[in-house]
Amino acid sequence: MPVRLREFRLEDLDEVMRIELSSFPFDAYDELTFIQLYESCGDLFLVAEHEGGIVGYSVTCVEWENGVPVGHVHSIAVDPAFRRRGVGRALMEETFRRLRSLGVSEVRLEVSVSNEAGLRFWRSLGFEPVGVEKGYYADGSDALVMRMRLM
Repeated sequence: MPVRLREFRLEDLDEVMRIELSSFPFDAYDELTFIQLYESCGDLFLVAEHEGGIVGYSVTCVEWENGVPVGHVHSIAVDPAFRRRGVGRALMEETFRRLRSLGVSEVRLEVSVSNEAGLRFWRSLGFEPVGVEKGYYADGSDALVMRMRLM
């Protein structure tokens, strides 16, 4: 399925929120969080368009750990009607390309230990579990911390 990737714009917020709420109904980011991520992450906040509508997004920031830049995937979601068609993979591959151009050699993320589809997706991209964050989510559930080397 052909999608066009581009950087997020504030006028995309309603469509991103629609996808966020359909993907994470119990632990969704709010609009203010997305605006803050947009201001912090800039051109690493991407959307995927298909036939004029947004069908997915990803937001990653560069953070510093021990003086080294590390990519941190804050969120990714694809409209349920467009899942398993390569949209998420395309978003992440473009994110990885941009991170490499910034000299980032490692990416990390947190994913719910009960999110089997998410765990499969991240493993298929090369992420490996490195720890658990107890009580990470609003409902008290744990997150698996995963990392991947880019270079």
